[in-house]
Amino acid sequence: MYTIEPIGTVKNDFNQIMSPNIIKEKTSTIIIDDKYSEGLLNIESCEYIDVIFYFHKSEIISLKGKIHNGEERGVFASRSPKRPNSIGVTTVKLIDIIGNNLLVEGLDAINGTPVIDIKCCDTSMFATGSETNLVHQSILKANPRIEIWNNILAGKTDLLLLNAGQLHGHFCPGLAMGVMAATHVMKQMKTNSDGMEDLLAIVETNNCFSDGVQLVTGCSFGNNSLIYRDYGKTAFTLTKRNGKGIRVVSLPESKDYINQSFPEFNECYNNIVVKQNHDAKGVAHFKKLGIERAFATLKLDFDKLFNVTEVFTEIPDYAPIYESIKCNKCGESVMATRIVEKHGQQLCITCANSKYYSVEGKGIVLKKQQ
Repeated sequence: MYTIEPIGTVKNDFNQIMSPNIIKEKTSTIIIDDKYSEGLLNIESCEYIDVIFYFHKSEIISLKGKIHNGEERGVFASRSPKRPNSIGVTTVKLIDIIGNNLLVEGLDAINGTPVIDIKCCDTSMFATGSETNLVHQSILKANPRIEIWNNILAGKTDLLLLNAGQLHGHFCPGLAMGVMAATHVMKQMKTNSDGMEDLLAIVETNNCFSDGVQLVTGCSFGNNSLIYRDYGKTAFTLTKRNGKGIRVVSLPESKDYINQSFPEFNECYNNIVVKQNHDAKGVAHFKKLGIERAFATLKLDFDKLFNVTEVFTEIPDYAPIYESIKCNKCGESVMATRIVEKHGQQLCITCANSKYYSVEGKGIVLKKQQ
């Protein structure tokens, strides 16, 4: 036997059983018992919640019956209140929170209904093609990386690679290796990024590998959590603010291992990329092979591709906030640290014809305005 203790009670204007569609049109209040109030912490981040309640006035159990359109169905293929355990589940919109009272919209429980539990909605099973799902949208607004984090924990590198392809623009083994390396370390460190510079990824190359790292870790140039050290190695370190982290670097023999696993792609790569033979048919074939090889790379032996070590590394301070200064020549706003004093004027690097650093295919290059 199981004993279930209600955590609260429904309050609304409906004291008798009636059509759930009518009840849903009106707002209801869920009054949570004081001893469970701590469980409401941060519930405001859940625009939609699942309410589990007890059909306290449903005394009849029926394993089959007719639904609203006249079709006969079993109770487990319907939302009938005449259930073996008299338990109902409804997804509702959380309108307001006043103390222990939750004002909700869309609940089909009558006045006095005991509430058994409340949970934040989980639409991860419907993530694909769910952009127009309002419930799922609200979850993503509260936690933009929830799908990525769930896929990391589940080791679903194929889905992570699909996400990384949206950032990178195409699929390739380098991107796949970045996804594999970052997934491995994220699971090992059991951490996630909120884009607030507390989790840092230090990449040692600016090729395809780094895009896989950015997607999986959530560390990017834009949120100041991606550090680029121009070492020219297919490697990255994931670290927290204390400097303790994990470094993953590709093994010298990994290239031969990959080429031996996909000989056709290697030949096509030399023709299209190395020799720059960009005929339409050849490029199309190369892209097709690239997709196949990228996803197949995910299935290769991780230990034959990478070496993983615990490290302690120097990390920068949190990114400072600088004021913007208007260039006296072009009139554009410039970060104060990039202003050049020249002939009594405050100029941007471009107008001052000054030297600057540029991240390019070659790495970090010192350049001068032409």
